Amino acid sequence: MAEAVQAKKSLPKINKVDQPYWQGAAAGKLLIQKCKSCGKLQFFPRVVCVDCFSGDIEWLEAAGTGKIHSFTWVRVPRNPAFKEEVPICYINVILDEGIIMESRLVGKGIEKVKLGDRVKVAFQETHNPEIKLPVFELIER
Repeated sequence: MAEAVQAKKSLPKINKVDQPYWQGAAAGKLLIQKCKSCGKLQFFPRVVCVDCFSGDIEWLEAAGTGKIHSFTWVRVPRNPAFKEEVPICYINVILDEGIIMESRLVGKGIEKVKLGDRVKVAFQETHNPEIKLPVFELIER
């Protein structure tokens, strides 16, 4: 009989554009980009500003707090490696800096999540010590 293939969780493939972001996450910092030409804040990492197309971009540490803009529950994951984690709550967070970030909601009380709930970033360990995944937790009311 053939040996069963174990499903694996994939990790981000780090490139030179987003490397500072992942280095920040590994150090427990949520980094976003700011255009030095026009001041636009942006996430996800890009080579140029999405407003003025300037390549003069810097990295800033975000406060790591925001509010839930939308959420959805996954009860049957596409990748079997996540079957032990269901249900999984995926969220869109409006960071206090005004940009939207997609992530997961983890921790206490997530079964009672509501639109507008306040959240704070946390960093989830992975099997690669150089990669910590930014996730969010509810801020107690």
